[in-house]
Amino acid sequence: MKLGLEGKVVVVTGGTRGIGRAIAEAFAAEGAKVVVSSRSAGACAAAAEALGGVGVPCDVTKPEQVDALFEAVAREGGCDVFVANAGVSSSTFASELSREEMQRLLDVHYLGAVQGAQRAAEQMRGKGGGAILLVTSIWGFGAAAGTLAYGAAKAALAHAVKGLAVEWARDGIRVNGLAPGFVATDMTAELDERVKAKLVGRVPLRREAQASEMAGPAVFLCSDAASYVTGHVLFADGGERAR
Repeated sequence: MKLGLEGKVVVVTGGTRGIGRAIAEAFAAEGAKVVVSSRSAGACAAAAEALGGVGVPCDVTKPEQVDALFEAVAREGGCDVFVANAGVSSSTFASELSREEMQRLLDVHYLGAVQGAQRAAEQMRGKGGGAILLVTSIWGFGAAAGTLAYGAAKAALAHAVKGLAVEWARDGIRVNGLAPGFVATDMTAELDERVKAKLVGRVPLRREAQASEMAGPAVFLCSDAASYVTGHVLFADGGERAR
């Protein structure tokens, strides 16, 4: 099956480590030209060298930096695929949660992702279409103690999948979402072992995912193999949401 990604310009925010890095590597393996971004200029440069792509530092909470990212993408030929993966974690309990922390989670996960999608779509329209992937989370569809800010931001992003898909279908732009479950990353490595055990215990497959296991679903949703799929959120959670 042809995925149709060779030579495509793929932009991955939060693409220098964890899930984003795994996704960027998978696109590069398919022959795409990958543009990775993160807040760290050094991390961007290192990832770009490893992938044979381009690195552009970008804090997605700063609109002018998102605009600058896509100006750089335009110089590479314009965006064909955009993966909004930049994120931060939060486990603050609701009674202790500040307005500032809630706003930061929305700024990164929702507003930054949607602005990126807007800029990507502008370039895609000039190329006859494209594919957008918003990386949400199973916590946008369910709750646990300490997930209020993170889950609310990811729930907003999941709605954006549907809203953007409906509006932009006429332009040949497909918009889908990926909702990972418990994935082994730098962020989850800091969790207490008892917390990890509890999280794994919720998963029918009885293990945490590796970041590389998110890459296949991501590439599929952005490829020609999913040409009739839009407005869909794919759960890659080991069966957790099946309960």
